[in-house]
Amino acid sequence: MGMRTLLLLLYITMTLWIWHLIYFWITVMALCIAPFVFNPHQFSLGDFIIDYREFLRWLSRGNSKSHANSWIGYCRLSRTKITGFKKKKLGVPSEKLSVDVPRAGIKTILISELLGPFITAVLMIIAYTFVKSLSATPINSLLRLAVVALGPIVWNLVILVAVFFISLFLGPMLGGAGSKFPSVMAAISHTLAVVGYVGIFEFLWYLERWDISQAVLGIIAVIAVDRFLLKLFIAVFLSREFKNDHSNNAFWSGRWYGRGMGGHAFTQPIRELIVKTVEMSAFAADFMAAHLLLFLLVVPCLIPYFDVVHSVALFWLAPNKLIRVPIFSYKQRSTRRKIIAKYGILFALVFAFFVALVVLPVVFRSQLTEVQCAICNSI
Repeated sequence: MGMRTLLLLLYITMTLWIWHLIYFWITVMALCIAPFVFNPHQFSLGDFIIDYREFLRWLSRGNSKSHANSWIGYCRLSRTKITGFKKKKLGVPSEKLSVDVPRAGIKTILISELLGPFITAVLMIIAYTFVKSLSATPINSLLRLAVVALGPIVWNLVILVAVFFISLFLGPMLGGAGSKFPSVMAAISHTLAVVGYVGIFEFLWYLERWDISQAVLGIIAVIAVDRFLLKLFIAVFLSREFKNDHSNNAFWSGRWYGRGMGGHAFTQPIRELIVKTVEMSAFAADFMAAHLLLFLLVVPCLIPYFDVVHSVALFWLAPNKLIRVPIFSYKQRSTRRKIIAKYGILFALVFAFFVALVVLPVVFRSQLTEVQCAICNSI
């Protein structure tokens, strides 16, 4: 919610700036970064990079075997507040991570899950189409919005269908005990999902003739539409969830037999295909939103002694009374240095990639504008 509100405020700031917006910027930024600001030693660069490593591991784990602390586990448990759990139990350890949750009632789903996103999507569509109606060049704004909103979902669906058949035929041969084959397939799919969303953003920016404010408004509308569609998929097309993570592992490994699913083994792949389409969209959104926040938070880490000032403000203690850094052994210090060097370079590369996505189109705007696309002109 903080990031969606931030995009709205960004568009308002670029189109109609008044000094009163400073209050809203402070409020919205607090909504986005307050959990980090109250974290001790958040602005220590070494600890920041180590936390970044843990964040990436949290995003990627849980696809080869169940893990209590993983993005996929959190996503599945969040989904069960709507779908609930199946009564069938297999007695596997991962079932102990979940408690019994019944399927939500129809009225509850309509009011709490679908009504709000639907109204938001309608309002954002109206705002986008109204602004585009004022353009000197007439365009089909609804068609443009539909293409940009449905493009990533269709992209994810095509990727997942291809991955499903690859895993189905190669998984049983390559995915033996202790194999990383499921994790590799999941990593490839989620990476392509991020690439798809980045590509659709650049495509929308091109359609808007490199007008950043119009592109931001389009992104706001696309996010609202996709958010409603994904919630609709979960509420309408998904049956109850298994209390274990066998379905997730089976999709990436291709090994659907021997899971104790019974007759569900024939219907579960289709259900999991819908689930993975929703999850990949959510993953791309979480990945990009989290990195935007991390790019903001890394700036204070580069300022000398900022962590000391932050600790004094947080604990209201004199600098000599603050909590000291733990004493590490030589092996632990060596391991931390390697982690900081490796993931520091990775973070810098990701940062450079995101900066290039914004800077390069601005620098080469005139050359890119001259590129003619007959299909694009009709959108």
